[in-house]
Amino acid sequence: MANTGEDNFRIEVWDREEKTLIETICRSPDSFVSQAAWQTAIRRRPGMLLIHYNSRHVMEKIITPGEPTVPPQTIVEGSIHAGLDVSLSDLRKWHMLRAWCRNCSHHAEVKAPALIRRYGRDALFSTVERALFCTSCERGGPVRLEIHKLPRN
Repeated sequence: MANTGEDNFRIEVWDREEKTLIETICRSPDSFVSQAAWQTAIRRRPGMLLIHYNSRHVMEKIITPGEPTVPPQTIVEGSIHAGLDVSLSDLRKWHMLRAWCRNCSHHAEVKAPALIRRYGRDALFSTVERALFCTSCERGGPVRLEIHKLPRN
């Protein structure tokens, strides 16, 4: 997802000493999506320092309980949404989904109701992304789903 002026909410994962940025889990213009990603990141990144930003303002900063279970290099090699397990039911009517193929860079709008009918309301983004394939190059994954706000009327 390209950075825009509206991508003010983000979640970063740092090592415990706050010396190395390991990944950016979420960039979103939407507070609801960011809060859901924050709750998931706390569960999915044990032993890591999480920082939740609204623009440059630090909203929350914690070291999650537990010991790190995933080596940092595995996390870094994932997409920007690695471990972001927001469910389709977290989407609002003003959200638009765009699928982006990493093989051929093809972009296409995806209808959230169609994904919900096919995979269920509780389907996680990580599961849906693995199941999608590009209609341009017809290769399975890696496809990334991006969340955008619909323009106001």
